Amino acid sequence: PPAPPPQCSSLSRRRRRRRPPLSGLKAAGWLHVGCRLLAVWRPGLLEMTTPSSSTLPALPSPGSDPALQPLLPHATPHAPRLARCLLAPRTRNLTDVCIVCFVLNLFRHKKLGSWLLSLMISVQADFFWPLAVLFSIATFCGIIMCALGPTRLDLSFCASFCAALVAVCELNFGWFGMLQICMLKGLKVRCWFPAACYYTKSNAPDIHVLFPLVWLPLGVFLSICGALWRPWYAAFYVLPWGLIGHGPLLDMHWWQWREVIVGSVFWFYFIFVLLAARSRAFLLAQGDDRRYLIIVGGIFGLACTIMTYWLTVPPLVTYWLFLASPWAVLARDLFLHHKVPGLALEEWLAVVAMVWALARVAYIGAIAQLGRLIARQHMEDTLRDALAHPFRAELEQGFGQGLGQGIARMASLTSPAPPTGDTSSDADLEYGTYDSSRGSRMCIKEKQTLMLVERKELLLKQAGCKAALPGYLRLSVHRDRIVEDTVTALFDRPVSELLAPMVSVKFEGELGVDAGGLTRDWFDSVGRCLAEQARQSASTKEVALLATAPDQTLIPRSVGSDNGDVSSEQQERFRALLALGRFLALAVFHKHPLPVSFSLILCKHMLRVPVGMGDVRQLDPEFYNGRVAQVLKVGGLAEINAALGEPLTFVSAASEAVPEPQELKKGGAELIVTDENKTEYVQLLCEAYLCGGIRREIQCLLQGFWDVLPLEVLLKSNVKPRELSLLMSGIAHLDPQEWKSNCDGDRGEVQFTWFWQVVQDLNSEQRCMLLHFATGSSRLPPGGWRELAPRFTVKVTDGGSDSYLPHAHTCVNQIVLHRYKSKDQLYHKLLHAILTEDFGFA
Repeated sequence: PPAPPPQCSSLSRRRRRRRPPLSGLKAAGWLHVGCRLLAVWRPGLLEMTTPSSSTLPALPSPGSDPALQPLLPHATPHAPRLARCLLAPRTRNLTDVCIVCFVLNLFRHKKLGSWLLSLMISVQADFFWPLAVLFSIATFCGIIMCALGPTRLDLSFCASFCAALVAVCELNFGWFGMLQICMLKGLKVRCWFPAACYYTKSNAPDIHVLFPLVWLPLGVFLSICGALWRPWYAAFYVLPWGLIGHGPLLDMHWWQWREVIVGSVFWFYFIFVLLAARSRAFLLAQGDDRRYLIIVGGIFGLACTIMTYWLTVPPLVTYWLFLASPWAVLARDLFLHHKVPGLALEEWLAVVAMVWALARVAYIGAIAQLGRLIARQHMEDTLRDALAHPFRAELEQGFGQGLGQGIARMASLTSPAPPTGDTSSDADLEYGTYDSSRGSRMCIKEKQTLMLVERKELLLKQAGCKAALPGYLRLSVHRDRIVEDTVTALFDRPVSELLAPMVSVKFEGELGVDAGGLTRDWFDSVGRCLAEQARQSASTKEVALLATAPDQTLIPRSVGSDNGDVSSEQQERFRALLALGRFLALAVFHKHPLPVSFSLILCKHMLRVPVGMGDVRQLDPEFYNGRVAQVLKVGGLAEINAALGEPLTFVSAASEAVPEPQELKKGGAELIVTDENKTEYVQLLCEAYLCGGIRREIQCLLQGFWDVLPLEVLLKSNVKPRELSLLMSGIAHLDPQEWKSNCDGDRGEVQFTWFWQVVQDLNSEQRCMLLHFATGSSRLPPGGWRELAPRFTVKVTDGGSDSYLPHAHTCVNQIVLHRYKSKDQLYHKLLHAILTEDFGFA
C-alpha cells in the first residue's frame, strides 16, 4: 500500500511530543529523582562503563566478544539503569531501614524502654547462659570420655585428680547457668535441701555460685521436655481437633507454640539423621567416615535448633509482628473496607523496604533463570560465528626471511634489557616477566591474581551487584563417561555460573562430600581422560577431541574440512570443542592445573601472539628441516627440484589433518616457487601446516576459552604463552626430596621414613598417581610445592590394622598410613591404594 503523506506522520509525531501521558511524566520524574539520589548516595553507581575496544586486537570473528555481553539482555536503553537502581541498596541496607522503622514505631508507642529491657533479659537468658551451659556440658563429657572411654588416657594420680576437679567445676558452673536462666525468665526453681537453701528479703531464691547444686532448675527441664513432646501433641491432637473447630488450638499460649516450633525443628533433623544412617551409602562407608557423618549431622541439627530458638525470643517476635502488621492492615483496608490504609510513616517505609527487597530477590532470580535460558542460544550463535570464520594463524613480522632470525631472537633474550614481545625464557617462569606498565617484574602468581581480579570486576559490571551472581557451580558426572558429561554440563551454562566462587562436583554412584578434593579430582580426571583418548585414538576407532602433535603436545583433532557444510554429528563435535575451551579457561580461573601438555603454539593463539619460525622448528623438527630450512638456504630450491624431478609449487605439505596436499593460494598448483617468492611460500606453507584441516576446531576452542576468560583480561594481566601453558598444565616433575621437605606429619614414626623411601623407589607416573590419590590432582600448582595448600601431610594412625590400605583426605591433602610391619608391606599396600579408582570419602 502507498505510504502516508509526510505531513501526517510529522503531525502525529508533533502531537505525541506535545501531549505525553501525565502518568508517564510523573513516573519519569520520580525515576529521575530516585536515580539522582542514588547517585549522590553511592557515587559512580549509575555510570555505564563500557570496556574500551582500542586495546583489543581484531578477533577472528566479526561479532562482539561473547564474554562482554550482559547477563540479562535489556529491551530498552533505560533497563540497565533501572536494574542498577533496583540493585543499589544491599540487603543489609534494607534491613537497617526496617530496624530503624521498628525503633521509631516503638518510640512512638512509648514501648522502647520495655523492649530494650526485654532484649537485655533475652541476651542473658537466651544467648549467654545457654551457651555457657552447653560449653560446660561439652567439657564435662569430654573429660569423662578421656577418663572412661575406649580412648582413655593413662594419667597420673595428680593429673586424674585435676581432671576430676575440673569436671566438677564445669558441672557446678553449668548447673548455676541453668538456675540463672530460670531466675531471669521467672521459671520454677525447687530446693532439694531446705536446710542449705537461702532466700532474699523478697522471698526469692538466693543462689550462690559455689553451692548451686542445692537448687533444682525445674523450669529448664520442663521447657526441654515440653519441646520434645509438645510437637507430637500438637500434630496428633491439637491440629486435628482444630480443623473441626474444637480442641485447645486457640487457647495455647505463645510459649507453648514456641516449644512446638523449636521441637519440630529438632525432631526433623533427628529423623533425617536416622534415615541417613540407614541409607545404603552410609552402610558402605568406613567406620571413621560414619562417625564423621553422624557428628556433622548432629552438630548441624543442633545448630538449626538453637537458631530457631534464638529467632523466636520475645524481642525478635515483636520485630516480626511489626513487619507483618502493615501487610495485615493493607489487606484489611484495601480488600475489606475499600479505603486508604491507615499506616504510620515508619510503617510505610518498612513496607517500601520489604517490597524493594522482594523485587530485588525476584529480579536476581529472573536474571538466573533468563541466563540459563539464553545461554544455549548464546553458545549456538558463538558456534555459528566460529564455523563461518575459520581460524588463520598470525605469523611474526619477517617470518621466513632468513635462517638467522631464530638465532638472533634467542640471543636477544640474554640481553640485559627487559624482555618484550611474546617470548618468555625459562627464568621468567620462576622469577616472572617484566611488566612495562608497572615498571617491575611480576611472577606468575601475581599475574594469575591480576587476571582473576580483572575478570571478576568485568563480571560484576555486567551483573550490577555481587548478589546477582551465583555462588555455586554444581556438577554431576559419571566417572565412566566423564568427558561426555563434562562437555554436556559446561556447554550451555551461563558464564556467571561457571565463574562462581565455589565449585561442587558429585560423582554418580560414589560416596563423597566435596570439600575441595572432588573438584580437584574432577579437573584431574577429565584432563587424564583427554590425554588418554588422544593417545589411543591413533590406534583405535575411538574419536577423541584432541590429537597428539609431533612434539607430543595436544592440539584439536580434525572434525571435517575447513570449508563446506557441517553435518549434525560434526556439529556435536564442534560443540564439544567449545565446551572444552570453557573447561580449560575454568581450570585456569579456579587454579586447578591439568595433567595435560598443550602446544605452545596453541597458547600463542589464545593470546593472539604471532608464531615464529622457532615455534615451527620446536613443533616438528623434521618438517622444518626438510620443507622450510631446505627452501630458505642458498641453493636449497635447486636441490629440492632435483630430488622431486619437477619444480616446487605452492602446494601444502601432507599432515594428519590434511592427508592430501592442497593449494596454498589460488592457482598455487601452477605457481612455481622461486627465490623471489620463496618467503611467501614458506609463510603460507607453515601457516597451512599449523592450522590446515583444524581451522574451525581451533576457532571453536578459542571462542570457548575467550567466553570465560576474555582476550581483554588476558592482555591486561600481561600473561605470556609459556606462562599460560604453565597455568593450564602445572608442574609434572615431582622431586621426592623437595616433596619431603615440604611435608608435615609424624616424622618420628618408622612408617614415615619407610613412606619416603617408597616414594623414592616409585617412577614418575606412580608419583603423580600418589599425589592424585592424596590431593585429588596429579599436578602441582604453578608455584610448586610451596603453593600447595594445605601442606602435604603424612599421618600414621593406630586405628584399624596393618591389613588395611592407606586412605586419604583430599580436602586437607593428607594421606593416612596404618602401622605396617615392614617397608615391603607398606609398598604393596600403597601401590594397591593408588591404583584404585574409587577414592571413597573425600
